[in-house]
Parts: sequence; structure tokens; C-alpha cells
Amino acid sequence: MAKTDYKKMVLEYLQNHSNEDISRIQLISECGISKSRLSEVLKSIKNDGYTIISPARSGLIKLETKDNQIILPTINDRDIRMWFIIFLLARFGKLSFRDLVLKSLKVKDYESDYSLKLNTKKVFDDNHLIKSLRSEMTDPYLDAPDIDVASNCISVTTLRKDLSVLRKLGLVSTKGSPKAKYELTRKATFIISVSTDSLFEFCQKYEEHITTTSELLPVKHAYKKIQNIISWDSDDHEQRRFGKLNQINQKQIDKFNDFISHPYKENRITIHSSYNGRERHDTISVGLLFYSVETGAFYALCKNHTQNRIEADRLDFVGHITDTDEVNSIFHSPDYYKIYDEMFAAGFEPNIHHVKILLQEFGNVIPRFKSLASIRKNASIRPINSPSDDCAYKFVYEDNIRGLDDFARFLRSFGYSVLAVEPQELKEKMMNTYNRTLEKYNHLEEKFLHE
Repeated sequence: MAKTDYKKMVLEYLQNHSNEDISRIQLISECGISKSRLSEVLKSIKNDGYTIISPARSGLIKLETKDNQIILPTINDRDIRMWFIIFLLARFGKLSFRDLVLKSLKVKDYESDYSLKLNTKKVFDDNHLIKSLRSEMTDPYLDAPDIDVASNCISVTTLRKDLSVLRKLGLVSTKGSPKAKYELTRKATFIISVSTDSLFEFCQKYEEHITTTSELLPVKHAYKKIQNIISWDSDDHEQRRFGKLNQINQKQIDKFNDFISHPYKENRITIHSSYNGRERHDTISVGLLFYSVETGAFYALCKNHTQNRIEADRLDFVGHITDTDEVNSIFHSPDYYKIYDEMFAAGFEPNIHHVKILLQEFGNVIPRFKSLASIRKNASIRPINSPSDDCAYKFVYEDNIRGLDDFARFLRSFGYSVLAVEPQELKEKMMNTYNRTLEKYNHLEEKFLHE
């Protein structure tokens, strides 16, 4: 006899009488459910995202619904398995079916190096995979029939079915050959993983370069939060937190959530805004979204079709968005990732400049530029070969950047410890800064002497 699904019965009854006050006694009678079981079912329905109003000691229940209400479906085992496949493909890129089996087993057993050896012959045949798993994982103290491959190891056939569903959904693609590798499509959500080892490494690097990063408040805040997450100071009670912790205000979060609710990955969108009496109605294709720690804001690096230019639009400056049916053909395009790597800060500049900077070995100048070179894809820092005795500069930093004004602003924080050599435009910007500083000092000196 099939088990009665009381949750489904109660939910359907409440949905048929949504926004109406229903007596608990009536609900118990209609669904044939006990009073205690009803309380458990209502709590489970609330956890699924439904709004249930039940004033204390009133004996009434009301399912509150709205026209624009979005209820997430219940997560089942297949959803979890498919998210796990997406996670593996996001983490490792293209994987063959055999690799997916091995990676799944590796995560299941929490081992850094999985020792299972699958037969290289007919590795794409389900029967051979199952036989290999059974033979490799046989316990010498147990009989072979006692090993349930699907339960104790991995279900090869279920994995193939899940991959088939993901392909039909357009989230995973393959060329169809039995030896083809699976990979995520642009439609799939990309999962970025952060391991405990990487968090420990971050704390180590922070403490090694603490003078370098002392002025970067977002980095300092991240360091303090990570200390709590991984118990960096070896507290008695280790803390583990799940979810993103940051200093982003609610306006930023609301704007970001509103933006990603639109089909910006597949289609062009029209953004509307108003500033200083000037209205803007531009149609854009989004290349990628990014977050700037300098400004603490989200941006969309995009192609503005109305103005025929590439730009970085700050999301909290967007008023509202209109969807279009035109296709977005540039989302996550390699060209836009390349542009993002070249940008020095959040602002986009169409021109790329090769910069060459001479550095003094003073204070934390060299460590800070070494840290910068480690995160900039095209950057390099090297000592000057055989500098003259009267040369104050000992290192050369080179990079290809977009955003000369942003880079000049960064250089000004080092004063005379840096010297811009290339390009000429950057040299002029820095010379103007030095001249204004000297003029200010001369003015203050004259004012002081005449007092």
C-alpha cells in the first residue's frame, strides 16, 4: 500500500482555498491527518517558501499568495546529483565519463589522490565500469556479492541518465562520440569553489605581506572573516559558516538580484536610468558581471549597441530593465575575459597601454608591486641589471593595462618612490602631480615665512 503524501494533500487543499481563512479542524477532517502531523506538514510547506498565516490560538490557517510570487520547487536527489555534476565540470573543465566517475568517488571518500584503477579497455561500457568498481573495491573480509556498487560506490547508469537530462536542458554539451568529453554550456551556472587550503594560504600570504595590504580595507575585512571560518587562531571550537559574508549594502544586493532576474545571458536587455536630468535608454549585451573591491559595487562589462561601444555599467546606477528578443552572442566570450584581465580597475578604457615603472627599494614598495604582478596576467617585475651607484631605482615593473587614470592614481600613493617611464601620457600625468605638489609646498612655505 502506497504511503499517503499528506504534505501534497494539505498543500493542494490550501492552494485551492488560497487567501482564505481555513479552520484547522476542517483541514484535519478533509485531509484525514492528525493534529501533530499537520503541524509538521505546515512547517515543511513554510520551509519550501510558501507564506502561511496562522494567528496564535485562532485555529485558522491561510495560505497567502500573490500574482508575482515565486516558489522554488522541492529539491530531490536527482537535483543534488545534477548540481554535483555541474560542480565537477565547473571545477575541472572538460571531463570524460570515466573521469566523472573517478572524480565522484574521490569527493565521496574525501581522498586527495584516489587509487582506484579502472580497466582501460571498454572504459565507456557500463558493465565493464561496474565490474572494475566491484573488483577494485572488494573487501577481503567480505564476499563480492555483499558489495552494492550503486549504494556503496556510484551508480554508473544513474550518472549517465543524469548527464542525459542535463544535455536535454542545454546545461551540458558533448559531441556525441563515446570518447567525447562533457563540458558546461554558457547557459549553465558556473560554480566557483573555495577550499580550506586556499583560505589558509590566503591568511599566510596576508601575514607575509601585512604591510603591503594594510591599506586595503576589503582585504583586511576578508582576512578577519576567514580567521573565523577556518579557526586560524586554533580556537577550541572550530567555526564553519556557509554562504557569502561581505560588506555589500542591501541596495547593492537588491540591484544585483533584480539584474540577474532578467535573461541577460541569452538576450540583449535595455537599461533605463536618469542622472542630472539626462535620461538613458540603451540596449546592451552583457559579456560578464564582476565585483569591484575598490568601489564595493557590481558591474556589467558589456557592449552598448545604442552607443556602439564597450563599457562597464555599475548595476546600482541602473533604474529599471526591459527584456528584448534579440540574442546576446557575447556572454562569457573569451574576448571579454581578456578585456577584464587588462582592466586595472572598474572603469573601462578602449585603449591598452604598455606601462613601464621604475621602483625604489624603499618601505613596502617592492612587496606591493610583487603582489600586484602576481594577480595581473600580463605583469612582470624584475631587478635592474647593474644599476649605477647614483641610481635610486632598483626594479622595473611592466604591464599592459586599460585605465591609465586609475593606474596613475595608484602610483601617486608611492610618491617619489616610483618613476613612470612609459607611456608618455602617464609620464605627463605624474609630472603634473609632482609639479602641483611642489607648487603647494612653495605656497605654504611663503605663507609660513611671511607670518
